[in-house]
Amino acid sequence: MGKIKDSAADVPNTGELHAGHRQRMWDRVLKDSKHSFDGFHDHELLEILLYFVNSRKNTNPIAHSLIDTFGSLGLVFDAPLTSLKAVQGCGQQSALLIKLCREIAVRCQREELERRSGSRITSSMEAANYFRPRYLGRLYEVVMAAFLDNNGTVIDHVEFTPGQVNASTLDVREIVQRAINLNAASVVLAHNHPKGAPFPSNADISATNNLNNVLYSMKIGLFDHVIFGDDGDDYSMREHGNLSPFRRV
Repeated sequence: MGKIKDSAADVPNTGELHAGHRQRMWDRVLKDSKHSFDGFHDHELLEILLYFVNSRKNTNPIAHSLIDTFGSLGLVFDAPLTSLKAVQGCGQQSALLIKLCREIAVRCQREELERRSGSRITSSMEAANYFRPRYLGRLYEVVMAAFLDNNGTVIDHVEFTPGQVNASTLDVREIVQRAINLNAASVVLAHNHPKGAPFPSNADISATNNLNNVLYSMKIGLFDHVIFGDDGDDYSMREHGNLSPFRRV
């Protein structure tokens, strides 16, 4: 069995004890023929990950400190960059690596869920199922819109840049113009509350009904507006009576 060794320039300066520990960790990785990592504790996985940007540090105490600080492995990866850097031993490269790994993992999971979510929306439940995977791992409010043909098939999808617009300040002109360009029969709107329950504010309701009226004047329907909370629950404004009954035009 081959060994993964640090280059001569990367020989740890913390003594033979640490050097031997690191090699033993690499040996465990290589012996895991299925690469499932089931036999590793959370702090060990984080320790090994940090090897890639810490060739001269003992990353075991850093891994422990990170998990102790934030409470769990998952919460480490959800922590803001500045908070990660505030943990002793966790420099900018380590913090960036953690955030990069989180983003890759979230995008892979989101991609898989999107493949299963279907591309047809004919009910509020299907609307929630369509948008839910697209909100996986979102830390900021994001507004999305799906454009449907007469059969409820999604013909296009738009995601507004976080911070550019929120549900109470919808870019009505862009949504309407895109719907017209696509010859869409209807639009489904969605947004998330990353740190709260999925209930609309008065401003959300007002902005949604304004969009509904403008779309209707252009002979385009607003099918629903779905809101997602931080616990994954969803709220249909159509089902809860915040929108007038869906009008086919």
